[in-house]
Amino acid sequence: MKLEQIENTIDPIILERGEAYRDNGSILSIEEVGPLLYRAKVEGSELYGVEVRMDSRGEVIYTECNCPYDMGPVCKHVAAVLLEIREELSLARVIFKSKTAPQENLPAQLSKLSKEELIELLVHFSKEIKEVELKLTLKFSESDRKVDLTQYKKMIRSFIKKNSDRYGFVPYRNVPDAVSGAEMVMEKACEILEKGHCLRSIEVSLCVLREMGDLLQACDDSGGFVGGIIQECLNLVQTAVNQRENIPEKDRVRMFQLILKEAVHPSLEGWNDNQLSLLESAADLISSPGERGEWERQLEYLENKEKSQSHVGSYFFEIAAQLRYQVIQRNDGAEQARKFLEDHLDLTPFRKMAIEDAMTHHQFEKALQLAEQGEHKDALKGYPGLVNQWKKFRYEIYRLTQQVEQQVKLAEEFVVSGEYTYYSGLKELLSKEEWPAAYERILNKLDQNRSRNWNTESLYTRVLIEEKETRRLLDYVRNYKRSIVDYYPHLMDEYAEDVFELFRLFIVEEAKDSTNRKHISGYAKLLRI
Repeated sequence: MKLEQIENTIDPIILERGEAYRDNGSILSIEEVGPLLYRAKVEGSELYGVEVRMDSRGEVIYTECNCPYDMGPVCKHVAAVLLEIREELSLARVIFKSKTAPQENLPAQLSKLSKEELIELLVHFSKEIKEVELKLTLKFSESDRKVDLTQYKKMIRSFIKKNSDRYGFVPYRNVPDAVSGAEMVMEKACEILEKGHCLRSIEVSLCVLREMGDLLQACDDSGGFVGGIIQECLNLVQTAVNQRENIPEKDRVRMFQLILKEAVHPSLEGWNDNQLSLLESAADLISSPGERGEWERQLEYLENKEKSQSHVGSYFFEIAAQLRYQVIQRNDGAEQARKFLEDHLDLTPFRKMAIEDAMTHHQFEKALQLAEQGEHKDALKGYPGLVNQWKKFRYEIYRLTQQVEQQVKLAEEFVVSGEYTYYSGLKELLSKEEWPAAYERILNKLDQNRSRNWNTESLYTRVLIEEKETRRLLDYVRNYKRSIVDYYPHLMDEYAEDVFELFRLFIVEEAKDSTNRKHISGYAKLLRI
C-alpha cells in the first residue's frame, strides 16, 4: 500500500485508534535503522515493537508488530507508526525544498506590501473564507462594544460544522479543531473582563457555554476538550461575580437573572455539576428577598427533576443543601445557619462540619458522638469509605483527649488495612517493650490480608524493606516470582544466589508468553551484571 493512501487501505476504526495513539504520545521511539527500514516502540497495554519496511516509491512492503492482534493485516500500533513516518517524510521534503530553494518567510513578504495591498488581501480572503471573516470581525470588535452575540455563535458553529460528519456528529479526532472557534471567543470574553466589563463578559461566556452544552450531546469528548471549555466558562462567570462590589446595581441584577436562567437551560440538563456551579455564582449575587425567592424556586425545580430520575444519588442534594447553607449564613445569621446544619446531619458534609465545629470549640464528647453515629449509619448502608472517614475523626479526637489506648487500637486497624501514615504514629505510641509484639501481630495480619487489596500488599513489602526483614521479603518474592524485578536490589547483598535463581525461574515462565519476549532481554542483562 502507498503511504500517502493508507486511509483507503486500513480499516477506519483501526486508523482512528492509531491516530489517537500517535496524538497521545504512545509512540515512545521511532528510528530508521536501515534504508527505509523503521523500528518503533509503542506503548499499549504492554510495550510493543513495530517494524515497517518501505521501498523507494513510498510503498509499504512489510509491517510487523508483536502485539496479539490477529483480526486484520494492520493493528493500531502499526497504524500509529505509519502515520508518524508519513509526517516525518513530509516534513523532510519541506525542509529539503526550503534548503534547495530558499525563500523569505511570510511575515517578511507581507512587510513589503503597502497598506492598501494588505487591506485588499485581507478583504479578498475574508470574502473567500468564512472563518477568516469571522476571525477578523472578532479581532477588531471593541471589548466594550455590544457586538451581537450571533457573531460569536456563527464563529463557534462554523468550526463545529467544518469538523462534523454528514450526520452532524464530531468524532474524537476532530474535537480539538471543532472547539477552536469557542476558544477564540473565550479569549475575547477574558479580554472583556480584564477591561472591567463584567456583565458583557458573562453574556459572552454563557453564549459559549450554551454552544458547548449542545456540542457535548453531539461529539466524542473522550479527550475532555469540550468539558474543559465549559469549565473555563464557569470559572470566568465566577471571576466576574467575585467583582460584585464594583459592579453597577443595574448590571448586578442583569447578571443574576442571566446566570439563574442559564442554570436551568436544556443544554445543561443532566450535567448537575455545571448547573450547581451556576447556582452558586447566582447565590453570590443575591441582594433582596425577591431574588432569594427566585433562586430558591430554581433550585427546587432542579431538585424535583433530580428526584424524578430512576437513579437518584445523594451527591446533588448534598451540594444543593450546602448552597442553601451558604445563603442562610450570608443572609440569616449564625443561629439560623447552625439550626440548618443540625437539621441536616444525615448528609455527610454537614455531619463533618458539625464534628469539626465541635472539635474547634473543644466539645469533644459531642464530636465523638457525632462520629460514632455517622460510623454506625454508614456501616449499615455498606459505605466502607465513609466508615473509615468517621473512624479517622475518632482517632483525632482520641489524640486530642490523650486516650492512648483507643488511639492505638484504631491506628493498628488502619495499618493492617494498608494505611502507612499510621504505622510510624503507632510506633511512637507504643513503648519499646510493647512494640515487638505489636509489630509481629501487624506483620502477620498484613501477610494474611495481602490478597484482599493492593494497599495492604504494598504496605507489607514496604514495612519489610523499611525494617530490613530481608528473609521475609525473600519468602514473599519466592511466592510471587514476578516481584523479583522490583525487589532484587534489597536482596542482592544477602541472597545473591537466590536472586539469580529466582530471575532464572521468572525468565523461563515469561518466555512461555511470546508477547513478553521484548522484555526478557532486559532481564537477562541483569543476570550478566
